[in-house]
Formats: sequence, structure tokens, C-alpha cells
Amino acid sequence: MRVGLTGGIGSGKSTVCRLFEELGVNCYDCDSRAKWLMQNDEELRAELIALFGAEIYDEDGVLDRARLAAEVFGNNERLAALNGAVHPAVGRDWERWCEAREAEGVAYAIMESAILFDCGFDSKVDRTVAVLAPEELRIERAALRDNAPAEVIRRRIEAQMSDAEREARAHHTIRNIDLDTLREQVEELHKLFSNEAQ
Repeated sequence: MRVGLTGGIGSGKSTVCRLFEELGVNCYDCDSRAKWLMQNDEELRAELIALFGAEIYDEDGVLDRARLAAEVFGNNERLAALNGAVHPAVGRDWERWCEAREAEGVAYAIMESAILFDCGFDSKVDRTVAVLAPEELRIERAALRDNAPAEVIRRRIEAQMSDAEREARAHHTIRNIDLDTLREQVEELHKLFSNEAQ
């Protein structure tokens, strides 16, 4: 079984994944895999070069993230082109990763993605979980983590899908208020998913 886990900035998605991993669940982090694929996946590299030019990679073949960011900043068309290359590559990688996990006999695996619903990754999973937290707590956590002003975090949150929409679209929700209740909710879902996967 495949589970998609999502949540906004500062909701605690990564903490939730870590708790699932402590229970022996395999978690696929879309952000870190996307970064790896942009560097290592030949098909994606070719697409990025076609879109942004060979200079998007330096003379050692390393992706110039600052140049790429400058290419898409404030340009919705360029950003859509980037996402149009990266998201399918992540989708293909997720499929391969899941097939390997399933061959190992795992009951279920989790995809962690902030944009699970936005980019259609929910179609690649059997169940979806939204991690929700009060906005002020999210702002506080993200501002501390990113060393950014609260107002910057607030604007990022406003640019994302709302928690209300995530909650409406998800099969399950986890309310992240404190670690103890978070752990309890993760353990309950782990039991549920383990039983459903049999």
C-alpha cells in the first residue's frame, strides 16, 4: 500500500515521517529526491538543459541552484516549465522506489510531499494524510527553522493550499499540537495502514 503525507510549512510533516520511520516504515521525501534527481537523473538533466541552457550546470556538472532560482523567480511560465520537468521525474522515481520496497515485502510506504494535491501525486497513492497545526504555531516553528521573519513565513503559508482544503481532500488527518499526541496519532494510523495492507 502507498500512503501520501502532506502539510503546509511548519506543520510538522518531517517530524511525522520520522515517527513513522521509528516504527519501521519507509518514507520517500519528494523534496530531497527532486534535488537528487536534478543532479543525477540523465533524462531530467537533459530536460533542464533544454529548458534553461547548458550553463544551468557548472563545468563539473553540478546544478547551479542559484542560477536556476534566478531563472524561475517571478516568472510563472518558467516555474511551470521547471515543475513540468521535475514532477514527472519524481513520479517515475517514486514508482521505481515503491516497486523495490514492495519486492522487499513492506506492508506500506509513505511519500512525503508539501504539494501532494497541488501536483497530482495523490493519484499515485492509496491513502492520503494531512498534517495540520494552528497557523501561529506553524509560523513560530518555520521562522525558527528557516531563520526568517514571521511575516515572510505568513506570506509563504498564504501562497500554499489552505489547511481546510488539505483536510477536505485527505483520507486522514494528524493534528500536530504536541509530540505525545502526535506520536499517538501516528501509532494509530500505523496500525490501521498495516492492517489494511494485509
